[in-house]
Amino acid sequence: MATTNLRPSKAPNIPIAPVDYSQQYQDQLTNALRLYFSQVDNFTGFLAQPISGTTAERPAVQLHVGQTFFDTSINRPIWWNGTNWINASGTIV
Repeated sequence: MATTNLRPSKAPNIPIAPVDYSQQYQDQLTNALRLYFSQVDNFTGFLAQPISGTTAERPAVQLHVGQTFFDTSINRPIWWNGTNWINASGTIV
């Protein structure tokens, strides 16, 4: 499973508005905002993952190395090492 580093979003470059209405400007503005909010959604998606649950409820997508999860089935904290969930001694769980 691939891992991704968390990178905060960057404010969009908003085009300067013309004096008169312009469909092209509206399209550029909409695209800039769409890209920005896509970055925000991707960033907050990592933060919205559960921090505890059963073994069956472990996160399986958008994991990053070092991500923690408290597994209530084994009553222990575990960490994602980029390939597997491991416990404090480095054993795959």
